[in-house]
Amino acid sequence: MYKPKDTKEIYVDSLNVNSSNLEKQLAGKAVSSGEIGEILQSVDSRYKKRLDSIVEEYEKDMMALEHVPSPLRLFIDCLAESDQSMSLSPPSRRLIQQYISAWEEWM
Repeated sequence: MYKPKDTKEIYVDSLNVNSSNLEKQLAGKAVSSGEIGEILQSVDSRYKKRLDSIVEEYEKDMMALEHVPSPLRLFIDCLAESDQSMSLSPPSRRLIQQYISAWEEWM
């Protein structure tokens, strides 16, 4: 019998997929593994903290999901925050800016 994923699982799965893609792309730009790790850790920390509040809201009111960012939007927001708060190499900064810019153009 099919059991739908819960909200947190959907968001965490999305984080894992998007982080893996970002990691591969950064590695393809010859970004050091240390810097990649710092970026991913920063995004992961921000994402999970915000996810906790999303899940908390959802548990209080199922309609809250209408007012929270999608998993991809949350990832991009956390990536943008990390970009602003970290000292990154030019290749990392360019790739992250491309992610952010692509999202803005898409929306």
